[in-house]
Amino acid sequence: MMTRLTPDLIEGVPDDKLDLDSRLLKATGKTVKGIALEAADLPPDTDLSRFSASVVPITSGQGIISGFSDSVNAIVSRLDMRSAVTEGTDVLGFSQGVDAGSDIIMMADDRKFVAYNTRERKYTDNSWGTAKGYAVALKNAAGGLEGKQVLVVGAGYVGTWAVQFLRDMGADVSVTDIIYQKAVRLTEYGAKPIRDVAKAIEDHVLLLNAAPFIIPGELIAEGSIISSPGVPHYYDQLGRSKAQAIIHDPLEIGAAVMAVKSASYSIKEDE
Repeated sequence: MMTRLTPDLIEGVPDDKLDLDSRLLKATGKTVKGIALEAADLPPDTDLSRFSASVVPITSGQGIISGFSDSVNAIVSRLDMRSAVTEGTDVLGFSQGVDAGSDIIMMADDRKFVAYNTRERKYTDNSWGTAKGYAVALKNAAGGLEGKQVLVVGAGYVGTWAVQFLRDMGADVSVTDIIYQKAVRLTEYGAKPIRDVAKAIEDHVLLLNAAPFIIPGELIAEGSIISSPGVPHYYDQLGRSKAQAIIHDPLEIGAAVMAVKSASYSIKEDE
């Protein structure tokens, strides 16, 4: 099940008040688009302007999150894709996206957020996109992960994907979770489970925090690089002063990776 965003978390996304590209360039040397292209295994000069997307507001479950569709629309537009929010919601909105000839349809309910490629009939979901985007961001911020020790905090959907991506990048991955058995299950992907969450954090300088867990500053090691998709997101002044970089946004990195990965299905079919 997805962590449900609240309007206040994403209010700065449409107008890019977070200035995310500037912050990412400082921490990783790449923009959101650059991270998304790397995550989708596409060259950095890939032209995405030929792709169009429709963002469909969904009313099922707890209903539409105010500002969510406009935020996703802005994120996709910043990738140089043509994007629009459909007038209709739910199935009507999906049909409007198809009728408009959109290459990608973005939509989310309480349980799933997907970018569906209408040409190739494939989709990418937010757990995959978030984990891949934040793993790529951590790799760039750390100057590569080959042979380095990385801790994944949280063994849910995003954490499970993150373990696999970080291992593929050559990292020596440990995982911790307040429910220890969830961490143990990720041994099948080559991760080392650690029972003591606090000690695990203290002992690592490279972390991917995929849990709804606020890490107290006293646990953060000096010079840490933290790639932190987890919501709620908060780091106290002590933690911020000790960390070399804390990479976080409420929505953009994961959504951008989803859209670009979805587009990549068509790009690879055309090659």
